[in-house]
Amino acid sequence: MGGFILCVDGRPRVTLTPDELLHFSRDGFVDIPDIARADIEDRSKGDILSKGIAILQLIWFVVQLAARYIQNLPITLLEVDTLSVAVMTCITYGWWWKKPKDVGRPHPVHWKATAPSPGDLDYEYVINIIASVILTFLHYRIADAMFTANGLCSYSYYLFYPFLSLMGLEPIISPAAVRARRVPSLGGYAETRGGIILLIGCMSGTLFGAIHCLGWNDPLWLELSLAVLFAPVSILLSYTYESLDSHLGCLPSIIKIFFRITMAVSCAMYIIARIGLIAYMLASLQWLSPGVYDTVAWTKFIPHY
Repeated sequence: MGGFILCVDGRPRVTLTPDELLHFSRDGFVDIPDIARADIEDRSKGDILSKGIAILQLIWFVVQLAARYIQNLPITLLEVDTLSVAVMTCITYGWWWKKPKDVGRPHPVHWKATAPSPGDLDYEYVINIIASVILTFLHYRIADAMFTANGLCSYSYYLFYPFLSLMGLEPIISPAAVRARRVPSLGGYAETRGGIILLIGCMSGTLFGAIHCLGWNDPLWLELSLAVLFAPVSILLSYTYESLDSHLGCLPSIIKIFFRITMAVSCAMYIIARIGLIAYMLASLQWLSPGVYDTVAWTKFIPHY
């Protein structure tokens, strides 16, 4: 839908999170607008035809790749990487089939004149990562950071902040989203459903790496694929133990530091492995075998005498 933007004194202020909208409506500060399903679908820029064509193209690529494997035709690493992207895209399209596409204009929600002035809102401020890193290095010494939990946590936190946000561990709001008054990628659910987002992200990364393992006959490619496969598992396990400790408080400090280091190393390993896959995939185009230019003989799949 594009979200709900809060208008104060007739002027737009900021896009609301789902919790803020629910809180303000329960307190009587705003009125929930009556929006029909047809109004939401009417604002979408993608219909069943466009989504169906995209799905058919992806399925055709998968079928063609399977046919090449059956007929013992060589498959390039570029095709293996494209296969993983195609599978993830098909899954995403399946979950987002009814999701409106590219809705940029939010629905206005007017603040009542009799209500008190709203305080700080989540989407109103942008975290400047570069400034945070500078302040962290000014506040902590490198020696202290290597031996204390707070210092180590701060360095790894700011170093891997964008990656942690994509995995759902920490919400991040881009300056472009704030200026355009658009709903961020996680849509306000990073704090309330961060564990579910992390689980989906880790499962997606594991599936992505597993598909890349189809190129197992290349040792370097297989090593990078296994790194992509197991890094999300390590991140998920470390986060799970951290979550249990936050509720139970039974882990020693040294174990907490170990899990934080494990999570930071796993994040770095995943990023490096993904970059390595792209670089090695492009380099492999220099030594392609002549068989990659052969096309599939589709008539062999048709029963005939």
